[in-house]
Amino acid sequence: MCGRYTQTLNADDLATAMSARDETGGEVRERYNVAPTTTQPIVTAGGAAEAPPAEGDAAPAAGGRVLRLARWGLVPSWAKDLSIGSRMINARSETLAEKPVFRKAFAARRCLVPVTGFYEWHRPGGRKRGQPYFIHRGDHPGVGPAGPLLAFAGLYEVWRGADQPLVTYTIITTGPAVGLEFLHDRSPVVLPAAAWDRWLDPGYADTDALASLLAPAPAGVLDLYPVGLEVGDVRNQGPSLIERVELPPGIPDPRANPVQPAPVAGEPVVDHIPAQAAATDWAPAAAPLDLTLFGDAP
Repeated sequence: MCGRYTQTLNADDLATAMSARDETGGEVRERYNVAPTTTQPIVTAGGAAEAPPAEGDAAPAAGGRVLRLARWGLVPSWAKDLSIGSRMINARSETLAEKPVFRKAFAARRCLVPVTGFYEWHRPGGRKRGQPYFIHRGDHPGVGPAGPLLAFAGLYEVWRGADQPLVTYTIITTGPAVGLEFLHDRSPVVLPAAAWDRWLDPGYADTDALASLLAPAPAGVLDLYPVGLEVGDVRNQGPSLIERVELPPGIPDPRANPVQPAPVAGEPVVDHIPAQAAATDWAPAAAPLDLTLFGDAP
């Protein structure tokens, strides 16, 4: 899953890296501990969030990419209040086309969530207090523009139950990324730059083809190291949260003994992909996408 992340780039750097028009109004802040229900930058197709289609209408035409602000925790247009958003911070890739709360957004309101890393806790034996790890961009050449940026696949909605329309979003998760199996059986979907345009295009309605993009990241896309317990408090901010720490004495490093990916409850077991193959191979999307995805950059 993804319940806490970092976004430490300013609006100018984000807009440049993602080739997007900045409409955040100077409100992007460096955040080392982004928590649900806070307002953060997302990228949508231009023109897509200002006037979402009414029931039965066609999706608006895209006009480039736009960097805009949204609240983390998707609130469906039919919701009576915002409270449902705190339970909709993640969306399972396997059921996007089935669940009413996500189905329409998956068809026409897809977004990118720019991050510079995220946190996950290692809780061996089901311990309540776990060891946090900071997960950041690795050295795979197919991720996107140089720098710390990762683009998570997301969905957004516009809720009109208050005086002003509110854009909200969720982060899509899939099976564990290679190297993160020991932490959790879910990881956020990282979209390579080659897939950004197709994912954002509100006029592209082949959800089967889009679903093929929502696979675990291969080896080299993500790396990680242990960090201090301070990140567990959402009130804490600052670069000290992502400083590497040594594991406490007597605590073995779980990365020294990699495990096979744990099967996700209710889903078929998929054979583990060898790390060497996963480092360079990424299943191409169903036609007509014809994307190399995380294939090596030319």
